[in-house]
Amino acid sequence: MSNWKTAAQDELAIVFAEAKAIIASFPAPLGVRGIRYLDKFNPLEANSTNNYICYSLPFWLQDAVFADAESCRRLSLANVFIMLYFFIQDDVMDSAEVHKDWNEQLALSNLFYLSFLNLYRSSFHPCSPFWDYFNTYITDWAVSVATERQVSKEPQNPLRFARKAGPLKLASTGLLLLTAQEALIKPVSEMVDHVLITLQMVDDWADWREDLAEGNENSLLAFLHAELQLAAGEQLTPEQINHALTVETRLDRFAEQALDRHERLLQLGIIQLPHLLAFHQALSQELVQAAQRLQQRKQLQLQGGFVSWLSAQT
Repeated sequence: MSNWKTAAQDELAIVFAEAKAIIASFPAPLGVRGIRYLDKFNPLEANSTNNYICYSLPFWLQDAVFADAESCRRLSLANVFIMLYFFIQDDVMDSAEVHKDWNEQLALSNLFYLSFLNLYRSSFHPCSPFWDYFNTYITDWAVSVATERQVSKEPQNPLRFARKAGPLKLASTGLLLLTAQEALIKPVSEMVDHVLITLQMVDDWADWREDLAEGNENSLLAFLHAELQLAAGEQLTPEQINHALTVETRLDRFAEQALDRHERLLQLGIIQLPHLLAFHQALSQELVQAAQRLQQRKQLQLQGGFVSWLSAQT
């Protein structure tokens, strides 16, 4: 199996070193703050938050599309700044409290935005179709975050859960344009969307309690809402969710969706992207293992109850 995690490790060291150099040139105090923020997501730093697809995607495509290393590094670097920019936007929008450092954070995010815009300007002519895709992906993100607390008009369409991460597809789309393979943009984007859906599922499994409390859209909660056949607008309760997950084993069915999606990815066969497929398989297995852990915990609790009952009979 492809070692997606370490396949581009040397290249990522170059990319993050260049990102650090660019951020270090930001005016004070934003340079220091920016480097500190970057280190939180640098896969080469200890205890960082790993968002592999954000910056590895160009390298996962490189061999399949015959791209040169410099183009991959440049688009990976742009994706690093996209990641930093949108994560700050998410932090501010998701926070229920006003923080005194928001002014610096938002100012920093604008320098991140300017950084990836400059990288794209140096790679794509103003008349390039790249900019149409740029507008589309950014608009998809904006609509997604603006409506995530509303009742969905398309509850059965899992693609809506990928749109929030849509801007990272600028790396794959940009690389295909640079290698004159525009015909592959649609199928590759479809593959990436499938992966982003499952990535969101993994995140939503981890965050469902927080999302329930804050009223955020969550793919697991949407799945359980449909499974329990609740009326539109009817709210799930923590008790219903815990019962569905631990007693009714519905996390198994949720994980099956990711496994089914992986089978569809394998059958697409339009372009061979082993690292992307391996990454998706790892995500799918993460959900399967989470469901298995819940079942093991349930069995232990049942056994404990049985032992307690036997003790009471003696």
